[in-house]
Amino acid sequence: MLSTTTNLHSWWQPQELTINTCWHYRIGPLHVYVQRQAQQWLLAYEYNTEEKANPRFNNAVNMIPVHLTCQRYLFKQSPAIYQLLPQLLDRPIVVKTFQPVNLPPNEQTTFYISSPVSVRLMLKQPDIVLQDIIVQRLSDTWFGPSTQVGELCYADKSNARHTKAELPQRSYRAITPVTIHNNSSKMLSIDKISVPVPYLSLYALPDGNLWTNPITLKHEELEPLTHFRTGKLSASDAAGATLLSEPMLKSEKHNLFRAFADILTTRRGEHD
Repeated sequence: MLSTTTNLHSWWQPQELTINTCWHYRIGPLHVYVQRQAQQWLLAYEYNTEEKANPRFNNAVNMIPVHLTCQRYLFKQSPAIYQLLPQLLDRPIVVKTFQPVNLPPNEQTTFYISSPVSVRLMLKQPDIVLQDIIVQRLSDTWFGPSTQVGELCYADKSNARHTKAELPQRSYRAITPVTIHNNSSKMLSIDKISVPVPYLSLYALPDGNLWTNPITLKHEELEPLTHFRTGKLSASDAAGATLLSEPMLKSEKHNLFRAFADILTTRRGEHD
């Protein structure tokens, strides 16, 4: 039986729900309602973009609010154990730097970027996936130098930060350390970064925060695409970390990725 709490520290832990009990989760701007009955599970959700997303809670309620449309999942006998499992998104996430920055030749820098996750509602024993729900609504964006060259991504309003301390503590967003190497002989101007989250693993840390493994982006001379590779969590970050999900896509040895939107534009200007 779940215990009522006002601080949802690790909301992804498996829980047991008794028959005819309804539970409400607030995970950032997302409100999720789950209810177990003898032969069915009910699921409903909504967003509240006006409230502050830092507080988190879960609590028992009498019923799912009547204004919400429920998804119904039928069973001969409904499973008792469920889990709200964080998942990284299925497309790259595009974020802006806090201010436009310039990286000189043969220099490197590291940004810390947080991106919202989706919530996978699963029933356990056996595992049954009911639905994936993104925690925060994101808009689509085309990332590339033209409408013919690029790819469809998600646009996030958060900013890339230079230190971990600058990031707000939000357990519904995953933090990715991104190290950028400018291996060209020209200045690299950066105002947007695309983070290939489908290639990353997702970890839960003991403090309740979500992290991915770090990535390295290497910009080479006259190359519109960027070489990237994934790494491992640092010793300090990995202490007590629990793997929640594997990458959706397999990273190849020489992966190329469109990480910076303005490379082609900048280079055209240099040769005009």
